[in-house]
Amino acid sequence: MSRAKLLAALRSWLRVKTRRGAVLVLTALLMVFMMGLLAMSVDVGYMMTVKTELKRAADAAALAGAASLSEGSDAAQLKAFEFLARNPVGRQNLMEEPNWEERLAELLAQNDERFRVEFGDWDESSREFVPSFVNPTAIRVLARHDGGPLFFSRVFGKDRFHLEAESIARYEPRDIVLVLDYSASMNDDSELRRISEFGESARADVEANIQQIYQELGSPQYGSLQFTPQYYTQVGKAPSTGCEPQITVTFRSNDVYVVSTKDLSNVVLQFSDGKTQKFDGLSGKTGAFKGTGSNANKRIVRCWVKSGCNGSGEGPGYGERFEDTNANIKAYFGLNSVPYPYPRGSWDEYIDYVKTSSFIQGAGYRKMYGYLTLVNYWLEQRCKADETPVLWQVSEQPVKQLKEAVDVFFDYLSEVDTGDKVSLVIYNSSDQTATTEFTLTRDFESVKSTVWRRQAGHYDRYTNIGAGIKNGVDELLARGRPNSFKMIVLMTDGQANRPSNESVGRTYALQQAQRAADNNIPIFTLGVGLDADQSLLEQIAEMTKGKSFIVPGRMAVTDFRPELTEKFRTIANHRPVRLVK
Repeated sequence: MSRAKLLAALRSWLRVKTRRGAVLVLTALLMVFMMGLLAMSVDVGYMMTVKTELKRAADAAALAGAASLSEGSDAAQLKAFEFLARNPVGRQNLMEEPNWEERLAELLAQNDERFRVEFGDWDESSREFVPSFVNPTAIRVLARHDGGPLFFSRVFGKDRFHLEAESIARYEPRDIVLVLDYSASMNDDSELRRISEFGESARADVEANIQQIYQELGSPQYGSLQFTPQYYTQVGKAPSTGCEPQITVTFRSNDVYVVSTKDLSNVVLQFSDGKTQKFDGLSGKTGAFKGTGSNANKRIVRCWVKSGCNGSGEGPGYGERFEDTNANIKAYFGLNSVPYPYPRGSWDEYIDYVKTSSFIQGAGYRKMYGYLTLVNYWLEQRCKADETPVLWQVSEQPVKQLKEAVDVFFDYLSEVDTGDKVSLVIYNSSDQTATTEFTLTRDFESVKSTVWRRQAGHYDRYTNIGAGIKNGVDELLARGRPNSFKMIVLMTDGQANRPSNESVGRTYALQQAQRAADNNIPIFTLGVGLDADQSLLEQIAEMTKGKSFIVPGRMAVTDFRPELTEKFRTIANHRPVRLVK
């Protein structure tokens, strides 16, 4: 090989060797870089995981705190901290602290630099949190995490890291439909029927309530009527000869009481079915006479009293005739010239009612006329607004207690303004369905006023629960806001009995409840009194994912106010919350 070729080969070999050395150095440098990158990725991944955990804990704290705003700011702050503690972040786990739940306030104070709560409102238009301590509707949670040690970054002198998270939760605006029972039974606790149903223990309360209603009407005066009912007494004709008597006959519940100035000879009774019964061989000047045998307990409509030398010639030995007629009764109580005070009903209808009502008889006031039985007649027989339009002003029960509880409901809505809207539906209408009195509105005062200005049996007497639910669902579907929480509050004291009867009414109510469930509308049911269909109300609440509340009656006249108010307060405080940041 020539010298030139040898030198060329040597130079080539040296170049290859040099490149191999450079690659080895570069490989070593790249390995160091990759190890650093791997270490950094592990630590960054860990920090991202901790950041996610911190945000999750802050979200949970904000939601829990917002849900507790109605209990006050201190309670809301403590509840927020509790849920922060229930969500461990990184290697920090407050639940490992001894008795941590009992020491929440202490632990909160120890972590005040890493956990802060602010109260205020959320401005939907500007998407900003506005601090405020006046009935706050939103809560902002600021959480800080001082993490470490890191896995590999300490090699580069970075052993710890710091993260912060912010979460804001607020009450969700609600669209609420109040579906209220204004059927005729909503004044039953004010009626004499309760004495028939529950006995003498109910008398004092019922009669005191009726007297209160009479006074609330202004204690009107009609003829010679008194509040305590009186029997009708007919005074016979004045005697024209010495042998003729002066007779008075009082027509009582099941008998007549006769007083004469001469000895009685016989008394003939005629009953409401036209049959007669004669009592002969009498002595004395007074006596009480009533049907016996097959005529027992029959209502007496007229009688003939034979005494002294009187006679009527209307039958063998019949004496003077006395009649329990409406005309005679009106004349006796001075009602002939007194106009009946309201659009529907009449003095004749009232008199017939007092004579024939089983509830009046059961209370011991059959054929007794006065303001006690007159007010009861209005409540039981003429309760509609187009019949006796003033009854909304009085303390008819339990509807007045319902009105008072609804006031409390609105007070709670107004205390914390979360943008709620309310619609009012009453299942009471002239066509026996339901009436939407107000579509969804923020005008709570007008809704409250209407609640007060409706009376039991306002438009009609019946209970169509299904129609009330239908109107409520219709309203929420038609006018409910896209981002609102939609709910129905359903109240009743009785049994569904329309569209036609109780069986059909119950089925119809469940059908409409299913429609609410299909549209994710929970129904919160409230049953009041002994007659409320508890099973139906619980079924409606369960199938719609609502809640059922029962305020049971324990006696004839029950003061439902405390429990009714508490149930409405609970419903009003059912405020869904949502994260807005």
